[in-house]
Amino acid sequence: MMRLDRSTIAAVVMLSLAALTTSGVTAQGTAPQPVPALNGVPVFQADPKWPILPQDWTWGQVIGIFADSRGHVWTSNRSRITEWDPQGKLVQSWDARGPDGNWSTIHGMFVDHNGFVWTNARESNLTVKFTRTGQVALVIGKYNETGGSNDTTLMGRPAEIWVDPADNEVFVADGYGNRRIIVFDGATGKYLRHWGAYGKRPEDPPRRGGAGGDPAAAAAAGGRGEAGAGRGAGQANAPVPASPPQQFSVPHGITGSRDGLIYLADRANNRIQVFRQNGEFVAEKILRPRCGAQEQATWAPKRPCGTEAAFSVGFSHDVPQTYLYVADGGSHFITVLKRSDLEVVSEFGGPGVGPGQLGRPHNLTVDPWGNIFVAEAAGPSVTNASGEKVEAGYRAQKFTFTGTKK
Repeated sequence: MMRLDRSTIAAVVMLSLAALTTSGVTAQGTAPQPVPALNGVPVFQADPKWPILPQDWTWGQVIGIFADSRGHVWTSNRSRITEWDPQGKLVQSWDARGPDGNWSTIHGMFVDHNGFVWTNARESNLTVKFTRTGQVALVIGKYNETGGSNDTTLMGRPAEIWVDPADNEVFVADGYGNRRIIVFDGATGKYLRHWGAYGKRPEDPPRRGGAGGDPAAAAAAGGRGEAGAGRGAGQANAPVPASPPQQFSVPHGITGSRDGLIYLADRANNRIQVFRQNGEFVAEKILRPRCGAQEQATWAPKRPCGTEAAFSVGFSHDVPQTYLYVADGGSHFITVLKRSDLEVVSEFGGPGVGPGQLGRPHNLTVDPWGNIFVAEAAGPSVTNASGEKVEAGYRAQKFTFTGTKK
């Protein structure tokens, strides 16, 4: 059977859209029609009624979220995976700590084209495929073992996952300990290939201390948790770097586009890198300079400095995926970029606990209607509406797509 390439498929789909006049906003719960290229910057409104929480529900750090093809949203919270329907009602929730109950830190989320639920037991160095009802279908890696960024059988505190529906290849941002993207066969778990920043072979720093052989990544990840990640970089007296970092530093978020590109959120380096699926480097976008010496670098963007400006990535819901959304977990915004040239065109959010405010946006996902869902980990201390000091984060939020603006 002849297999069409991605450019041919995209062209056919776009031709079929030529007669469509929809604005891209459709009734929730009904199958959305394909949406032509958005003619303007997407606009969103926070929905404080999503989700509908059971009476006894309490959020912990939410460190995984994914909207599947039916518009059901899956979250990872307190080592449980939970499914919510498009209206925000709880469908099911199950323990993801494995058959012996010892898998630690269930991190990242993806539901593939066959209905399997993928996640990582980050602190156990495992990437795991579950059935929709929580049965273990495949485990990649070995429990509590890691071997560095060029080991082809062991993982290094993996972060997020994307599965290509065309060939069932699994792309993992690996992650908090390693410095790479690694690819496996989704049916068998067979290793296929891996690469580091700029498509090159990743290089780990010399082993020292007890941080899994990567003290830089361990420091950037705040030890074993999320709240302290990347704070305390202290670059004020460092020399001005001549070029951007040549290695990933906490490759964290990952997704693939319809035209065959892989987008990687290089969290502690404040950047997005774009690759072809064979690892060939295409482009990068640095979203903020790190505060200190990078602010003086000629290659750094002229935006306010910050830390960890790229946690997670997703696309607008139109067929050509015109826009790229990035979770800026350090400054507590969602950044909107044009995918064609990676120009920043908008942002929304800001630190706080009110509807639409954010506390350490850690993962994001986009449903078939264009709504963005954000998982918040441990956020900053802020003042709430009553004047009390509280810690932001610890929840999931929905931002409803309301249209576009010029």
